Amino acid sequence: MQSGKLITFEGLDGSGKSTQLEKTKKWLNLQGYEVLKTQQPGGTKIGKQIRDILLDPEHSELHPESELLLYLSDRIQHLTEKIIPAKAEGKIVLCDRFHDSTVAYQGYGRGLNLENIESIITYSIKPYSPDLTFLITISPETIVDRLDQRKEHSAKDRIDIESKNFFARVAKGYQKLASADPERFICLDGEQEIEVIHQQIISELKDRFRIG
Repeated sequence: MQSGKLITFEGLDGSGKSTQLEKTKKWLNLQGYEVLKTQQPGGTKIGKQIRDILLDPEHSELHPESELLLYLSDRIQHLTEKIIPAKAEGKIVLCDRFHDSTVAYQGYGRGLNLENIESIITYSIKPYSPDLTFLITISPETIVDRLDQRKEHSAKDRIDIESKNFFARVAKGYQKLASADPERFICLDGEQEIEVIHQQIISELKDRFRIG
């Protein structure tokens, strides 16, 4: 693999995507690749401040369209400051969430009309679409259970406290995105054992990019 790649990990909160991203990073490092592990929102100094605003459960008054624009602001900053330069240097960028999350959460989950921001997406985001996206699928019921378990160890954020119906709409959005772009999306059953999912990711990376 000669050029840099952007590989994203998507899924409902609690699906295990962050765990799989970390395991993928370690495996790629062992293969000798330089990897940038990052996330959205929060992949830059400015992004961390945006993330704090977005996820603070005390910000219940945050308007859905304001939320949407904050996610886009984080993404554009992240692309220009971190992702585009890293790819130009030949690095593999592993990103925990990207624009698919906005479509699934704000488009399907919140019911916002994303056509209102189409010009921003067309010029600032679409040219830098991921080379590959791993979508970890899991039922909304399992997500609610996992988030309840998470509460025992740390406080829930503003998204975690959403209803099961909200997560069901988001899951449906992800399914539609994956169906519309089967070449980019690899859907993995998140209710399998962690190591089983990891091996499926490795297999796909070897086939797609001749890694390993």
